[in-house]
Amino acid sequence: MILPAWGSLSLSAQEQPILINAEARLETVLQLNMTQNNYVEFGVKKINEDLYQITKQPDDVMFSVESTGNWNLSISADDAYFRGVNDSTLKIPVDFVGLYIENRGENWDNGLFSNIANATKDTVLYLDAERTMLLASGLRGNVGGADQNSFVLRWKFFYEDEALKIAKFSGFDIADDNYQVGFTITLSESTPYGQMDQ
Repeated sequence: MILPAWGSLSLSAQEQPILINAEARLETVLQLNMTQNNYVEFGVKKINEDLYQITKQPDDVMFSVESTGNWNLSISADDAYFRGVNDSTLKIPVDFVGLYIENRGENWDNGLFSNIANATKDTVLYLDAERTMLLASGLRGNVGGADQNSFVLRWKFFYEDEALKIAKFSGFDIADDNYQVGFTITLSESTPYGQMDQ
């Protein structure tokens, strides 16, 4: 087409919406905040054949979880034995010490139908080299910041109140030393419906 010099051509097209499918996966952010080194240490002094004195109590571990998704938390000892700090040939089985978690946060930790299923709510669990689930998401979900998910990990000597443990350790010749073992706390996304494996 030839246009006159004084003319103009106007082209128009029909507007048609374009449908674009987009998919995005928002990753869950999980953050574990702890106050100290991840090891447990206690001191023992032998008084006589059947009597020991604890000269150093294990330190409590303050921690919190910040998350945008539901989470589970487990613990495992890095070794099957506590080892002497001054003499590493000295050893005590890790189940000499137990643990429980005190909830200091706003998320309720009273079983699967609450925010958090706390496996230590009414009991003390053995420290073990195998991974042990401590906290799991309940049906109400445990998403939140440090105000919602704030905890104290406390240690307890099993020989104190269990007859079987007393018998097990009474024949155990424990030398004077401080004993230490590392531990690993694992924070992971929760399984559906807050299932807790034990």
